[in-house]
Amino acid sequence: TKSTKQSTIVHQNRKHKPHLLDEKVRINAAGGEVMIPPSLRMSNDGNNNNNNNAMIQESSRLLVPDPSGAPFGGMALAMSRAIGDSDAKVVGLISEPEVDVWDLNYYHKQQQSSPERIEDSEWFAVVASDGMYDVIPPEEVANLLGQSLYSDENVVSPLEACEQLIRKATLMWMNMAGAYRDDISLGVSR
Repeated sequence: TKSTKQSTIVHQNRKHKPHLLDEKVRINAAGGEVMIPPSLRMSNDGNNNNNNNAMIQESSRLLVPDPSGAPFGGMALAMSRAIGDSDAKVVGLISEPEVDVWDLNYYHKQQQSSPERIEDSEWFAVVASDGMYDVIPPEEVANLLGQSLYSDENVVSPLEACEQLIRKATLMWMNMAGAYRDDISLGVSR
């Protein structure tokens, strides 16, 4: 808001992870297999996809066999939907997005927003990959990007804010996984 200089997430889509019930059903129906690590089995019921209590937690995986048939030669993808990874299409990976339609007027009506509150609001949308949100909480991303878009001090530009967040996520991946780094994509629009 303009008055508080803070960003609040009012809508967040779900992460497409293989252990989610509808995703797992589709993967299994295609002959695919989902690996669910014990820590994830104990932490939720399989449908809690916005659990931000622990960053960098283990993720369920879609097991993709090696095309040559070699044992232990395939991939283990931490997502159930992707544009690429065509080898995994045969075991249930799809590229069809889930589209959330979010209506600003409906939101204000549901919240019974006063004219003052509506006037105090500034809006923006963030799109980020799991390589960002697996290591940095969405609230931190939203706050820095909101400040870059709307702060009177213009501390950093939106591009600089995105670069800072990508560098931070990269360092966190390096500290956690050595040479491995997940894909990190980030975009913002107001």
